[in-house]
Amino acid sequence: MRKLKTLLFLMSVAQLGLAQEKKIVGTVYGPDTQPLSGVTVSIKGKSKQASTNKDGRYTILVESLRDTLVFSSVGFIRTEKPVPPGDQLIVTLQEDAKGLDEVVVIGYGTVSRKDLAGAVSSIKGKELEKAPVVNVAEALTGRLPGVQVTTVDGAPGAEIVIRVRGGGSITQDNAPLYIVDGFIVNNLNDISASDIESIDVLKDASSTAIYGSKGANGVVIVTTKSPKAGKTSISYNNFFQSKYMPKELGVLSPYEFALLHYEYGMIRGTNSNEYSNFKKFFGEYDDLELYKYQAGTNWQDELFGGAVRSSQHNLSISGGTEKTKWGFNNTYNKDEGLMLNSGQKRYYFNFKLNHELYKNLKLDLSARYTHNVIDGAGTSGTSSVRISDGIQTRPINGLVDHMVIDPTTIVDGEDDYDNFLRSLINPIELAKQDYRQRKTRDLSLGAAITYNPVRNLALRSEAAISLRDGNNKRYWGPLTGESRNVGLNLPLGQIDLSSASVYRFVNTANYTALKNEKHNLNFLLGHELSFTNGNSSLNRAKYFDENITPDVLFANMALGTPERMETYEARGEDFVSFFGRVNYAYLDKYILYATLRADGSSKFAPGKRWGYFPSASFAWKIKEEGFMKEVDFVNDLKLRLSYGQAGNNRIANDAWRLLYGPSQNRPYGAGDINQTYYNILNSSLPNPNLRWETTVSRNLGLDFSLFNNKLSAIIDIYKNTTKDLIIDNEIPAYNGFTKQLINLGQTSNKGIEIGLTAPLIEKPDYGLTLSFNIGRNIPTIDKLDGNNRRILQSNWAGTDLKTQDDYLFNVGETIGQIYGYVADGFYTSNDFDSYNGGSSYTLKDGIASSQGILGGTLGIRPGTMKLKDLNGDGQITAEGDRMVIGNALAKHSGGFGFNGRYKNFDLSTFFNWVYGNDIYNTGRIQYNMLYRTTFGNISDRMNSQDRYKYINEAGELVTGLDELAALNKDAKVWSPFSMGTASPVLTSDAIEDGSFLRLSYVTLGYTLPKQLTSRMGISSLRLFATVYNAFVWSSYSGYDPEVSTTRSSAYAALTPGVDYSAYPKSRTFTFGLNVNFK
Repeated sequence: MRKLKTLLFLMSVAQLGLAQEKKIVGTVYGPDTQPLSGVTVSIKGKSKQASTNKDGRYTILVESLRDTLVFSSVGFIRTEKPVPPGDQLIVTLQEDAKGLDEVVVIGYGTVSRKDLAGAVSSIKGKELEKAPVVNVAEALTGRLPGVQVTTVDGAPGAEIVIRVRGGGSITQDNAPLYIVDGFIVNNLNDISASDIESIDVLKDASSTAIYGSKGANGVVIVTTKSPKAGKTSISYNNFFQSKYMPKELGVLSPYEFALLHYEYGMIRGTNSNEYSNFKKFFGEYDDLELYKYQAGTNWQDELFGGAVRSSQHNLSISGGTEKTKWGFNNTYNKDEGLMLNSGQKRYYFNFKLNHELYKNLKLDLSARYTHNVIDGAGTSGTSSVRISDGIQTRPINGLVDHMVIDPTTIVDGEDDYDNFLRSLINPIELAKQDYRQRKTRDLSLGAAITYNPVRNLALRSEAAISLRDGNNKRYWGPLTGESRNVGLNLPLGQIDLSSASVYRFVNTANYTALKNEKHNLNFLLGHELSFTNGNSSLNRAKYFDENITPDVLFANMALGTPERMETYEARGEDFVSFFGRVNYAYLDKYILYATLRADGSSKFAPGKRWGYFPSASFAWKIKEEGFMKEVDFVNDLKLRLSYGQAGNNRIANDAWRLLYGPSQNRPYGAGDINQTYYNILNSSLPNPNLRWETTVSRNLGLDFSLFNNKLSAIIDIYKNTTKDLIIDNEIPAYNGFTKQLINLGQTSNKGIEIGLTAPLIEKPDYGLTLSFNIGRNIPTIDKLDGNNRRILQSNWAGTDLKTQDDYLFNVGETIGQIYGYVADGFYTSNDFDSYNGGSSYTLKDGIASSQGILGGTLGIRPGTMKLKDLNGDGQITAEGDRMVIGNALAKHSGGFGFNGRYKNFDLSTFFNWVYGNDIYNTGRIQYNMLYRTTFGNISDRMNSQDRYKYINEAGELVTGLDELAALNKDAKVWSPFSMGTASPVLTSDAIEDGSFLRLSYVTLGYTLPKQLTSRMGISSLRLFATVYNAFVWSSYSGYDPEVSTTRSSAYAALTPGVDYSAYPKSRTFTFGLNVNFK
């Protein structure tokens, strides 16, 4: 009985405890770890509720521990949480794709995605954070349909090429217009990814026409993070990276290398220098067996083999009141390059202030500063050090290592071997002696006043200044080719200084004339002025002391002998614009935009300075029609149409004038001590009728969401026509000039773009979202002058390339056609009638000789490369036996990714691909021959088991037709001695499929529970790990299929896809954290 009473007493106490009211307090955060205001907090099944304040804080009384709290807010997934045992409950809400109305930045304003009539692709900053990279553009690869992002190579600070819908110009710049917080910038390299709020890419003319003459190639608008009112918020983000080269190219082993050069010496003859030098350095044939047991030096490992470290630190502080908001962002990057002595450091600062001076008067201030330092000469272009050095440098020194060295040449404290090593020229020494440092400093200052004199009218005036300074230094040591050619084996130095400034003033008036249930009418009028100028200077000197270091040289240029001193005062551009836009919506179903911009530029002659760029777009919200109300599986459906014009003024200032400049080696003037003379001349005939390139854009778009917004898509079909192309046209020399800029011809780009988003699972504790995009662009040359067929030069090998013009430019066909000979295997003994002794063989009748093209010193014999006789005339000629052997443009490209979360874990992956393009792999030429090298190494494709060879197992030279046939019955590839050592030839063998699928990154993150971090005064703490460039599926034999290294060519837009000694991309392992205090 006593036990029963005790049990009843305890139950009543428990029931009393459950019935007592309890106060629960806490904070509600969004997925970006920022507090959410206005969130409704209610008790499930009861009427009691509360809401969060501006700091995300709430307080609510519950009646029972069995109650369930419900958290709801527009744009976020409704979340339920049981009443905790304690008195605090911290909640994070996840975004609900169905409830979001994305804001898109367009020219001089913003618009809701649902009201957009043009073609705009967007990505938010939080998506970029999932792939921690130094360069913003790199994170865009494959993410936006119709936007192709190509990294020229993997060097720190390397150029990243962005093309929007292909670009229409053939000789001028096809880069889009980059705008960061209203400032026009040259590229995105200097913007910190951690500071980005959003990136919007305007693709059709209805969107870009508001930028007039600068918008023909698309517009990339970057908006950095804006300050928010509330308690001071501090965010710190960092990551540390370890990078290494994921792939090496195979080269001959020490034994195969020695055997190759023994064979070459034997073919050249036992009395030749090649043979005697081989014996001197590597011994007799019987000595070659020794090299099978030598590991040799892997110069790729020496140049790129070690893991390198990189890091980024980002600090962001913001706060203020509703009246005054401020924000500061600081980022420091240190990016070590794979190549010796290469790397990048970047310092980034951004400050914003928004202040309400009076009720209708607001002030915005901004300041952004970037200091960029890039070290290293790189591996392409005019550098003395190239990737080819890591492949072609001999792996062994042979008997030279054991030669007696004159003791009088030995420095005290060094032995013979060390002294000998110091006398060798190898890639490591070249990397040390070819020094380059590029410094840039960019400062952008902006101020804006917004005044609302009456309701629905906003007047805004902006003033901005952008300053840029450049300081490029170059040092060539005694071992470099530049020193040997110019400096008598003594160091040279060069300093390039440059500065540029842009002043910009913009005034706009934005007026909403009507806004009711039926009509919404808005007007934008604007006026813009800008002025640019710049100057540069160059100081180059030679004959410095051989022991001088780069730092001492740059500080004392007067110690050398002056070679070149130049100064240049750039004639700037004066630019003025007037623009307007009308936006009308009827019943929120039919939306019309009309834009007109007039631009005037001093780049053109009087009478040709003004261009006019109109556009119009229309959107129909089909889902709002009555006949669609009962179609439940369709949540949204919108049709878009647009037509417009935009211009391209990417030409030099005053290109229409007769300009003069210095030219070397002209017999005029007194000259200098080096007998170099200068003349003031110009080779380009002026053209006062030069006018804008204009792109006409047509776009048809469809946006829809289906199945309760489980599938959303944006589809665009377009055709862009670029007319009045600015071409540097060749003219007869009897005019006194050799070329003239003219407006000539037309190109077009047509294609389709599809972007899909599928939030497959959306639950408070877990979710999974799929994204996918694909784009196809077909560029075509529509019109030229009477010469509708031109052949251009990529210029990768300069004048060495046997037939230098290697790209075809043909009316009615696409851009990027690679033009060359067709490799047809190799000559066999059956192709010859007889061996005539020495190097002479007689081909059978009807067998065309490739000797006139290949130019090999060994002549045509069995085993040399065979070229196809395309026109059947019995001979191989440049005029009759070349054809299109590849196309560098992809058939389609795109990307897809997954974003998943489970409780506190998040996982993001992204793949990107390119399909159907060809790569002009110069390595298949220069590494398969003895190209400009003495005792150089070549590709292991030319190993003795696979290549056609001319010596037998006894080391004897084989010349007879039958004996050669028996010796090479299993040969797979021609002899590497087929071409002349200084005359590479482009054949179809160098063209490879560039298609690839890349696992761009995988990121796994974990956010510590708020119950834990709040005790440490931290609002959120996330740890993450990322693998970048995790894997590439591709048949390409080079380092990486994403490459294009002929950017310095005059015809870069027409000669894409060349891989010439490109700096390899790294595979990167990243570890970091994101921490927020508030």
